[in-house]
Amino acid sequence: MTSLFTRSFVALLAAQASFGFSFSAFFLLPKYMSVELAAGPAEIGRVTAVFYLAALLLQPLMGSIVDRRGRRRFLTAGALLMAPACAGFVFVDGLGPLIYVLRIVQGIAFAMAFVAGSALAVDEAPPDRLALALGVFGLTMLSNNALAPVLVEEIAQRWGWEPAFLLAAGGALLSALLSLRVRERVQRGPSAEVSRLRDVFLQPGARRVGVVVALAGAVFGAMFTFPQPFALELGTENVRGLFVAYTAAAVVARLGLGPFADRWGRRRVSLAALVLYTAAAAMAAALGELGLAAVGAVFGLAHGLFYPTFNALAVQDLAEHQRGKAMALFNAAFNVGYSIGVFGLGFLAAAAGYPPVFAVASAIAALAVLVLATDTRRVGSGA
Repeated sequence: MTSLFTRSFVALLAAQASFGFSFSAFFLLPKYMSVELAAGPAEIGRVTAVFYLAALLLQPLMGSIVDRRGRRRFLTAGALLMAPACAGFVFVDGLGPLIYVLRIVQGIAFAMAFVAGSALAVDEAPPDRLALALGVFGLTMLSNNALAPVLVEEIAQRWGWEPAFLLAAGGALLSALLSLRVRERVQRGPSAEVSRLRDVFLQPGARRVGVVVALAGAVFGAMFTFPQPFALELGTENVRGLFVAYTAAAVVARLGLGPFADRWGRRRVSLAALVLYTAAAAMAAALGELGLAAVGAVFGLAHGLFYPTFNALAVQDLAEHQRGKAMALFNAAFNVGYSIGVFGLGFLAAAAGYPPVFAVASAIAALAVLVLATDTRRVGSGA
């Protein structure tokens, strides 16, 4: 059996983990905006949405570029761009243009690094362990969903937010350095076979995949953005419990159950995970009674199973020269849902409070279950 953990794959994991710290540090942006900038839910929704909108606009282009020009250089470039975008938050003193510009730059950096890194992970994976490889790759980001918010919240409480932002910038610089040890398995050049983005989009089932991923993105955005200000409104001082429980459950899902996703059927596992999405969002409406940890744990289990498994289902039948575009389209669809979801739900929260936001998010997750369940195609191990 071909080893998954080659030297290049381990280097990729290390680079992505460092980048993930920089990215995940800003999961606490809703708290920062609430406490330091006196922002309401509509403002929080807009600032959150602009990051994913920027990533969305660049990701399809990045998919074409990394298929044609190679992956590693864009992983490095994305990390180098993320560093000043994190450090720039030291100069934010209100809800003016600067915070939006910095989030846009972060979105561009994320699109570059994540599309390139995901495509490299797919290139390294043996075909029969594709979901496992993507799950392990995702763990590098996922583990920081707990580490970065816990560390950032503690630093911010002790010394202020500026050192936390500079630490996030340092993580991005370390990622750029580590990425230089990643080797591309396939050499690309002008003569390499490259498909058009439109050809990948027109693959059988691609549009249904995009709809499901976009709906999941809307739920994810709601669950990572609005529990923080809701908990603060309820009198909770620290919000780190959400991220710790989420990450612990997601790690258990990927390490304990992830290796079986390729055997049990990627479509079946994806459906089960979306049912858990529905439950987690409904639980968040009762955050005062259930607490951040319970909500985070159920959602972590859901997302820990769904994202790598459904991602593997989406790319399993594609040729190597189509994978970069497929990963870009997958992540772009997720970001469409995320950005539209947090933007619209932010206004709903401002008008009606937070519980209706989570009721709508639960309904969106249920719709995703319906869309995937009515797909009658059976494809290989994705059945």
